[in-house]
Amino acid sequence: MERSMLNIRKYDRVKKALIRNKTKTTDVINKIKRLKWRWAGHMARGHEKWSKKVTWWYPREGKRKRGRPQKRWDDDVRQVAGVTWNRVAQERKEWKRLEEAYADWQADLGKIKKQQILV
Repeated sequence: MERSMLNIRKYDRVKKALIRNKTKTTDVINKIKRLKWRWAGHMARGHEKWSKKVTWWYPREGKRKRGRPQKRWDDDVRQVAGVTWNRVAQERKEWKRLEEAYADWQADLGKIKKQQILV
C-alpha cells in the first residue's frame, strides 16, 4: 500500500525503512503487538471478567499433544514480563515501560526468523 502511495515498484528496490520515513506511517505488526500488550494489562487489572478466567484456565490433563508444543496466548507476554506477569500488570507505569521492550523484542524476533529463512 505504501509503495502504491509513492508510486514505487518492487523493481525499484527501495528499502522499506525509507518508504516508512516518507509516508510517516507506523509499522502495522508493531502496532498489533503493542495493542496485544495493552489488552493483556487491561485484562489482568480487571476483576472477575470472563477473558481473565479463560486466559488462566488450563485443561485438567495439564498436558499438550506430543510434538512441538502449541503456543498459548500469554506465552509471548511471559517471555518479556516473566511468569508472574499478571502481578506486574497491576503497576501501570512498569507495564507501560515493558510495552516498549515487548514490541522491540517481537520486531527483533521477526528479523531473526527472516534471516534464518534466507540462509
